Amino acid sequence: MEVDPMREIRAIRRQISEECGNDPEKVFDYYQSRQDQLKATGKYRFVTKPLAAVPAGRATEQTDQPEPR
Repeated sequence: MEVDPMREIRAIRRQISEECGNDPEKVFDYYQSRQDQLKATGKYRFVTKPLAAVPAGRATEQTDQPEPR
């Protein structure tokens, strides 16, 4: 059976959130800390401003269900 990458990513995000007690501030701090660690390696480049504007009204809800076609 093929692994769905989005389902796997969402599972990892849920796990991180649970490890942070589902506290949004702790989750944000976790990701900020990881970003700082990755920046310090010099191996990755980070965008400091948006590359392009996102059109208003785009759906942002995340689900484990595939989008209907």
